[in-house]
Amino acid sequence: MMRISGLLFGLSAMALLSGCMGGASPMARGYSSYDQVYKSAPGKEASNVGYEYSKDINDSNIQDLGYAAQELAEKLDKKISFSAEELYLNIPKNTAFYNSFDHVLRDALTHRGYILSLTPEDALKVDVVAKDIDHNSCGLAAKGKILAQIALVIEASKDMPFDYVSGLYEIAPYGFTSAGVVDTPMPECAMEEIEK
Repeated sequence: MMRISGLLFGLSAMALLSGCMGGASPMARGYSSYDQVYKSAPGKEASNVGYEYSKDINDSNIQDLGYAAQELAEKLDKKISFSAEELYLNIPKNTAFYNSFDHVLRDALTHRGYILSLTPEDALKVDVVAKDIDHNSCGLAAKGKILAQIALVIEASKDMPFDYVSGLYEIAPYGFTSAGVVDTPMPECAMEEIEK
């Protein structure tokens, strides 16, 4: 019995030592011991955001959306004035523009103390509507920007009449298409131009 256990011990020691000597072995040694740089599989290509991406340009575009979101959140706050604490935001599309605006709008509303619900039950539903406005209607937008009407539409409920707040904003056109489930009136300056 002593000879068999000694033989097994000797074979085990040889197997362990062969793993340290280099070359392929059934013993696990880890990827780095093969003297190669670890390379992960390539990730999928990033989605096109509609402009040549740079951190500075992206920060500027998000800042523009942030101003719009803060102004709309302030207008909404004045409209609903303490009659609702919990809001459900309905964003019309899954594009770079609407996802970015959803982010900055949620940030602006939570800073104002609103609870944002994941479901429309027991929450005031607010639809986001955005329309591209003809540049000649309300003045020209800056180079590389478009003029858009963005509205927050307050859904009718038993204690809140249908209403909305909106504004005209210069925004980057990335991933932007007019969208929204509710039709909002055009801004005054656009109506004046159409009536001429």
